[in-house]
Amino acid sequence: MESDHYGGPSLSESLLRAEVVKRAHAAGWKVFSLPIARTRRPVKDAVGYPDLTLARHGEVRFLELKTDKGMLNSEQWAWHDALPYCWIVRPSDLDDGRLAGVLK
Repeated sequence: MESDHYGGPSLSESLLRAEVVKRAHAAGWKVFSLPIARTRRPVKDAVGYPDLTLARHGEVRFLELKTDKGMLNSEQWAWHDALPYCWIVRPSDLDDGRLAGVLK
């Protein structure tokens, strides 16, 4: 865990991802995630695409994972605005019921 700007504990994005994927699978969602390309330049339109795509029974959810203090960049906002059912998920959403509502 790392400390957020309020001084409290915060999950890293990778630990948040693992927990969100675990909960999504438990709720019956299929989960897709593009690998992070570190050696190749990604396709221009892929830059900023949400971290997780969830599908279940004809429904879809797009999740952008951020630490408590993480901010979306302009490409991420463009995808967020273009996609239906797109949420920003932070560690605080794990316990306050928000993530459970998204996965419902």
